[in-house]
Amino acid sequence: MRRSPVARFLTAALAVALATTAYAGHTSKRIVLAIPQDEGELSPFTYVTGYPGYNLMSLVYDTLFVNDLNDVPRPWLVESYSVKDGKVWTLKLKGDVKWHDGRPLTSADVKFSFEYYKKYPVVGRFASAVRPISSIRTPDARTVIITLEQPGANFLLQPLADAPILPRHIWESVTAPKTFKNVIGSGPYKLVDHKTDQSYRLTENPDYFAAKPGADEVVLAVIPDPTSMFQALQAGQINAVAREVPPELIQRFAGNARLKTLRGPSYASTLLQFNTTTPPFNNAGFRRIVAGLVNNKALVETILLGNGTPGAAGFVHPDSPFFSKAAPTYPKMTVAQANRALDTLGFKLNRAGVRTGKDGKPLDLTFLVASNNPQRIRAAEIIASQLSPTGIRLTIKSLDPTTVQQALWPDFDVAKGRNFDMAMWGWSAPVQSQLNLAGLFHSNPVIGTLNVGGYRNKTVDALTTRMLTTVDAAARETLAARVQEIVAKDLPFLTLWYPDTVYAFDANAYDGWKFQKGQGIINKRSFLK
Repeated sequence: MRRSPVARFLTAALAVALATTAYAGHTSKRIVLAIPQDEGELSPFTYVTGYPGYNLMSLVYDTLFVNDLNDVPRPWLVESYSVKDGKVWTLKLKGDVKWHDGRPLTSADVKFSFEYYKKYPVVGRFASAVRPISSIRTPDARTVIITLEQPGANFLLQPLADAPILPRHIWESVTAPKTFKNVIGSGPYKLVDHKTDQSYRLTENPDYFAAKPGADEVVLAVIPDPTSMFQALQAGQINAVAREVPPELIQRFAGNARLKTLRGPSYASTLLQFNTTTPPFNNAGFRRIVAGLVNNKALVETILLGNGTPGAAGFVHPDSPFFSKAAPTYPKMTVAQANRALDTLGFKLNRAGVRTGKDGKPLDLTFLVASNNPQRIRAAEIIASQLSPTGIRLTIKSLDPTTVQQALWPDFDVAKGRNFDMAMWGWSAPVQSQLNLAGLFHSNPVIGTLNVGGYRNKTVDALTTRMLTTVDAAARETLAARVQEIVAKDLPFLTLWYPDTVYAFDANAYDGWKFQKGQGIINKRSFLK
């Protein structure tokens, strides 16, 4: 008799991890959490996705501050701090923090970590955050004095509440951080086993300084297929999933007596990303026509069954305090209007009914989408059908997530260029909550580390550069509003939607899950008592 996909998966990925007896600790609880893909060695240099990869890595490593459930940074490794002129940060560390190998975490580790991210800028998110630092002093083992070149508007969010602290005695001789596998941190869990593309096993750190871990053991099961993942949850073979519950399953899970659900708004975004460096998407007029044909409200109703918010043309979520109502909306078009606009721009219909550019070549555009994301695949199909009547032909290519990422963001470095026409893409919640408009839109790859489409606008460059050093909240809000207004007209990408996220879990196995605003249930506080 043939085994189901779930049974085959459990045999392949969890046999060793689940056969291990629970760690002899204080709770006798084990969390078996399904994740969509392998996340490397869970080190700051190898994790793959912003969510849940970064969040899972934070079970092993700590940051100086940690965002609370309202997404506000709070002291974590730090006991107290002060700021002078927005440039000089004096941090007093807690005195009872130890690395997993028992050695104390000191100010020397903090200084080393930030300097290491600057020396080895392989992760743009951390490298760009520490770049404004001009000096770090450590007058004693618990005091860190950081001086910035100029006031840093986002310094508390990045790097203080974002960049993991590394143990100097482990990393000081490491020159190839992406291949280093000694994962020793100060976090609530220790990584004890990793089987690539199958599973992870983490055990509690009984000496954790902040709070007791909520479980003795965390098993992460890699299940790429969403259907198999939710079947395993319903069958009781796993007890939580990192994926959001698909809209069509929400009622079924809500009616299951064994399972609980948590719901909240998400700052994660789903985008229609353009390569603005090559025709036809180097033409803002063409991008506006595509925006006019794509009905993102209908996408929310069709794909999310109404469980989401249509994207804003200026990217910033309507619930954000920095959202600008002055930013224009997508200029919607009928097919007839779009056809006239395309004719005006010089995109003519050939005998096959396909638009051609001024060079006579047909607009046969490749549309990339990750094969493990059914919602985005369906959205790509709908978008292709919405554009087709105007002669814009899209060829959808459903590829594994790493291949798509390498086409848009090779080795997570926008300076390495891009190899795509258009793609279904997205950013995790911190891009929104940290208001990282410079990262998204600045044309300098050192600053615009998330500008995968190669967008260029000198005014936006100037505005986002000013935002990086504008500490005054009102002035920063004014700058952000102006950026949104320009971006909403230029449309380097279309923000299609922000989902309302629902997560399901087996409360009998573990009931400590907490929803972090904009993020979801996979956050450090969910794994602590």
